[in-house]
Amino acid sequence: MPTNLSEANRKKVLLYSVFIVTVMGAWSVLGPYGLLKYYRVTKELNEVLAQNKQLHEANSALQQELHNLKTAPVYLEKIARQQFGLIKKNEVIYEFPEKKKRHK
Repeated sequence: MPTNLSEANRKKVLLYSVFIVTVMGAWSVLGPYGLLKYYRVTKELNEVLAQNKQLHEANSALQQELHNLKTAPVYLEKIARQQFGLIKKNEVIYEFPEKKKRHK
């Protein structure tokens, strides 16, 4: 601080300096591009990246299943039997009713 200022002017300069630093600090934390916004955007980005990873894994699994359906007849037969109840020629399906549990 310049030494040629009076004591009252020094206090005013110091007070204005503290006020400006406080306002700038509050703005950097609470402003539209401040730390709070940064942390919110970072959290949202991490959530989107995690969701993107899950979707990528699901997409890879579906692509693998599609490849198996197109190239592996045994896999195709297994899926047809499980999902649609298809049978081969001369096969017979026996369905047995479930036994009821007796209460003692």
